Amino acid sequence: MAVRRRTAGAIVALCVAGSLAPQGEASAAGAPPRNPDADFMGSSLPADERPGAAKAAPAGVGVNAVGVQGIDVSHWQGTMDWNAVAANGTRFAYLKATEGVTFVDQRFATNYAGSYDAGLLRGAYHFALPDVSSGAAQANYFVDHGGTWTPDGRTLPPVLDIEYNPYGDTCFGFTQQQMVAWVADFVTTMRTRIGRAPMIYTTRNWWNLCTGNNPGFGLNSPLWIAGYHDDPSKLPFGWGAYTMWQYASSPIDQDVFNGTIDELRALATGSPDEAITAHHNRLGGAAGWLGAPVGSRSELAGGFAQDYANGTVYYSSGSGAWAVNGLIRTGYRQRGGPGGPLGFPGTDEGPTADGVGRFNHFQNGSIYWTPDLGAHDIRSAIRATWAALGWERTELGYPITDDLTAPDGVAHYNHFQRGSIYWTPSTGANEIRGFIKAKWASMDFERSVLRYPITNELGTPDGIGRYNHFQEGSIYWTPSTGAHEIHGYIRALWQSLGWERSVLGYPTTDETATPDRAARYSHFEGGSIYWTPDLGAHEIHGAIKTKWGSLDWERSFLGYPTTNETATPDGVGRYNHFQGGSIYWTAATGAHEIHGAIKAKWGSLDWERSFLGYPTSDEFAIPGGARSNFQGGYITWSAATGVATAFRY
Repeated sequence: MAVRRRTAGAIVALCVAGSLAPQGEASAAGAPPRNPDADFMGSSLPADERPGAAKAAPAGVGVNAVGVQGIDVSHWQGTMDWNAVAANGTRFAYLKATEGVTFVDQRFATNYAGSYDAGLLRGAYHFALPDVSSGAAQANYFVDHGGTWTPDGRTLPPVLDIEYNPYGDTCFGFTQQQMVAWVADFVTTMRTRIGRAPMIYTTRNWWNLCTGNNPGFGLNSPLWIAGYHDDPSKLPFGWGAYTMWQYASSPIDQDVFNGTIDELRALATGSPDEAITAHHNRLGGAAGWLGAPVGSRSELAGGFAQDYANGTVYYSSGSGAWAVNGLIRTGYRQRGGPGGPLGFPGTDEGPTADGVGRFNHFQNGSIYWTPDLGAHDIRSAIRATWAALGWERTELGYPITDDLTAPDGVAHYNHFQRGSIYWTPSTGANEIRGFIKAKWASMDFERSVLRYPITNELGTPDGIGRYNHFQEGSIYWTPSTGAHEIHGYIRALWQSLGWERSVLGYPTTDETATPDRAARYSHFEGGSIYWTPDLGAHEIHGAIKTKWGSLDWERSFLGYPTTNETATPDGVGRYNHFQGGSIYWTAATGAHEIHGAIKAKWGSLDWERSFLGYPTSDEFAIPGGARSNFQGGYITWSAATGVATAFRY
């Protein structure tokens, strides 16, 4: 029987660039195929099964119709532009991985990754040479060199390409019984290694001739039928329908999946049993750390679970199959397992980066375990913040509580070895730790005036301090000042002045009530801010603050400040006005208070711009009245008349 051998001229590159690839790699074991460059899906089809010309896709093929378009390639096609392939409407690709037990297609790894990155579903195929070695040997070689599968919804089941012998006898010199045994050996080994049977690519004529139309493989192995004709319905015995159909070979091998795109994704995902078994096998099977199965598979929470001697593999279509074991499994089950708040696992149990702990990630959180702290869950936004900070390698360390609800019922939080993360719907998740957390705790956490944190702990722009902002205030810390809260109007004024970069520097007290209970204040490194309901918030600092303090603060006749410290119009002096007077300062005169009728007289003369200049004394008593001295003279006040009079020196 004549067989078809494609020449380079028979391939028209569709989304292909570059020259024909050189011959692939050969292992040291066994005799390599003589011409593996030319061995690919359909390369050996006889003349009566090959097309006369390129064909269009069958009617109805498309991602939203009854079939989904795909291609199969090997290094014969050279460099593939996978993004262009995807843009052309192709939704899946199969790539040649191996041949016999010596050949690895040198473009397989590139094609396998490139097709996936372009958004295609992808799979690997093995070109069988049954006369070279046993089916088990070729299955193992295939799996070891890329013919694997994972239930991720993107990786299609591997394929056994078994067709006409390109090097001799059509059936490789096998009897039908021997061929059936060889295929069974390959299929069984693949199921053992990866957890599911491979798809079988063949033609009806070859299968009939070389296996006696054996019906024994249709139950577990999907069929990929090759035939360049309009009717693929004439199938080998044992299959009621085809899964894939290779319907043309030009300008590149053209394939169609017999179903919808969702059904193709389901084929990639596999059955629950296949996914669970495949994962168990990847972890070493019965000889691995999970050990042998215990009991049968169970359904739960819309998914499945299979217990093993040392753990459990959980599976759902949304999460895939993953193993949970030990104390993490105990904690997971105590929290409701897949039906609880964590959902299904998304990883196996693994070691933490620091080598101290163990963890599993789940759909809605994680469980972390250490020998000293035990197992604790961390969920959703709190986990996301912890992850963004660097997991257990951060300042926070490991969780020491589960995800808990705050007493007010609004927030969730986890405490960690060196801090906490709090979450609310309005603030998101923010961490707080160290001295700042201790200060917040001393104020009664979220029940304090500050309420919940709205930032993580952050460094100040000057590099000296640390802070957290809260819903109603902030806490600032430096090594020299400690941690102090600031909120409300006092914080707003401090912010408007430039925070710690202002003349005030960092807070040195919390906001505190004044002795007369009429006002609130915060002291800072360089001054203070005082607030009353009537006057608002005003800052006072330096020599003016010192003078005010020497007069007994707000208990003095001056009362509370009504302005911030302000520059005089001539640029020489500084002043604060108060309820009962003012304090003026210059470098030459120092700080002096002025009030009452004397202040009014000075103001009427145009303040420091008058002949008097700036005050050089506080107001002091004289017989029958009071006096204040100035640079250019003085003002006296008569108790008898109530009149203030200015005099020159």
